Amino acid sequence: MRNKFIIILFNVLCSLNLFAGGVEFTANGPGRVAAGEAFEVTYTVTANPSGFTRPNFGGLRLLQGPSTMTSSSVQVINGRMSQSTSFSYTFVLQANSEGTFSIGPAEVVAGGHKYRSNSLTIKVAGHASAQRNRQSQRHNVDPFDDFFNDEPAPPTHKTSVKIGKNDIFVVVDVNKNSVYQGEHVVATIKVYTRINLRGFQNMKFPSYSGFYAQDIETPPQINLQQTVINGQVYGVGVIKKTILFPQRSGVITIDPYELTCIASVSTGGHSIFDIFGGEEKEIKRKVVSKPVKILVKPLPANKPASFSGGVGKISMSASVDKKTVKANDAITYKITLSGNGNLKLADPPKVNFPSDFESYDPKINMNIKNTQAGSNGTKTFEYLLIPRHEGDYKIAPVEFSYFDLGTHQYKTISAQGFNIHVDKGSGNAGGAFVSGSSKEDLKYINHDIFFIKNHDFEVYPKGALFFGSPLFWILLLCPLLACVILVLVLHKKLKENANMALMKNKKANKFAGKRLKLAAQYLKQNKSEQFYEEVLKAFWGYLSDKLTIPVSELSKDSAMAALTKLNIEQELIDRIMDMINTCEYARYAPAAEHSQMDTLYGEAIDIITKLQQKLR
Repeated sequence: MRNKFIIILFNVLCSLNLFAGGVEFTANGPGRVAAGEAFEVTYTVTANPSGFTRPNFGGLRLLQGPSTMTSSSVQVINGRMSQSTSFSYTFVLQANSEGTFSIGPAEVVAGGHKYRSNSLTIKVAGHASAQRNRQSQRHNVDPFDDFFNDEPAPPTHKTSVKIGKNDIFVVVDVNKNSVYQGEHVVATIKVYTRINLRGFQNMKFPSYSGFYAQDIETPPQINLQQTVINGQVYGVGVIKKTILFPQRSGVITIDPYELTCIASVSTGGHSIFDIFGGEEKEIKRKVVSKPVKILVKPLPANKPASFSGGVGKISMSASVDKKTVKANDAITYKITLSGNGNLKLADPPKVNFPSDFESYDPKINMNIKNTQAGSNGTKTFEYLLIPRHEGDYKIAPVEFSYFDLGTHQYKTISAQGFNIHVDKGSGNAGGAFVSGSSKEDLKYINHDIFFIKNHDFEVYPKGALFFGSPLFWILLLCPLLACVILVLVLHKKLKENANMALMKNKKANKFAGKRLKLAAQYLKQNKSEQFYEEVLKAFWGYLSDKLTIPVSELSKDSAMAALTKLNIEQELIDRIMDMINTCEYARYAPAAEHSQMDTLYGEAIDIITKLQQKLR
């Protein structure tokens, strides 16, 4: 045991010695800068430090820092792997006067040992020499080079202030430059600045023509994060994030983004970075981003029949609230699409309902959140079904196809079908609406060929003339007499009908008022089903009496045609039909809130009042 402890201790000491001998701690910075110019000094140690002591900057002004960064690399040479780690501290400094400045060494503790860096000497020259020095030393390619090609001339005196193109700019950054039609792209508008910003004005966002655009939630306040571009320290802030779904293939261009920035700069020093002394001046600068091109690839041509444009990773399910009902009772049938993709643009899958089921347009509910990873959530299509006849029915399984971005292939998914048993109902539920005739075909048997008559019939002797005989004159006068009787009967009938219609017309408003009064009682008792039923009866009864159409022949189409013929405004007709549809749907939907019923009751009174004024 003692020998093992000695061996382990020896290995640790050897490792520490090797570690101590291999650690490097260096300081790097520019040899020459301009007076008033901001520059960086970086201290790098090739180990993971446990402590750092910054140096004496010798009269230079510290603007920012230290900002830290860790990097590591792995190399394999001749089968042997080696790993290196470095840790850096970066300071942003500024000199306000010409001369030579010395920066002493910094200290760092790593592996239990203390290390000192080299010292630096910085020569600070005037503006002209510093400008020539920068021009002679610019040899690196900048990824934002388009924003660094028109540096302003140096100010001629202390109070002149100018903002260069490389001091502040905006970009529209996209996470993908090549996508399929319907695949999402995230466009992020960013502002980069080296100066102190006070605010923004006159934002002109891209129109995103060719895309379906949805905003991604971002903090209301723009927070600047530090980044380094071409050796310069910038504050970068996200203005807006938008998720885009291309609606056509080809090259689509995102228009430039325009922005007016309000900057606060100092006029007391030699540079726009001298914001710690002197008088501050507010300057406005308009910046414009460059247009961005997105290559949109078309979807493959072998599209399934059930494909309607879905792209992403999608699943589907179906459900019914009950499988055994009575005729004229309602069934709620739901189809839910979930996953990641262009769910908001997805059309409802095609469903083949039984012919004896009356169906309404689906109610769509969406719970979708837009993130950097795309649109995630669910989209539900809720159908209201009303079986009209008893029997056993089947809602067939539903298919839905989408383009899978993971496999770049079309996928077809399906949801289960359902067997529905419909018992005999109690007939028309309250007579509130008029249903169509039975959908069963009528069959006529033994009516295509008539039997030969075999009963006795009268014969006349040969040579006898029928013309001029008493029977001839009787038969001649019979049609004339029948016409006279028919005219008298019809005249009497029309007179009776006119009086009856007039009576019904006069009492229509009274009967509708009684129905609405009863509906008001149900409203107070919060009985939603009885409330909607009485409102429906009030409308159907009123229309039947006013339009002189029997209830058995009254329907939405006949009512609309009759109202249009009486020159009733289309807006009022639409309100009547909306009221009827709302009541029919609400009778079978979940219980409504009291406030909704109260609003609908007031709407019903207003419609009948206005209709009464038109049909007097």
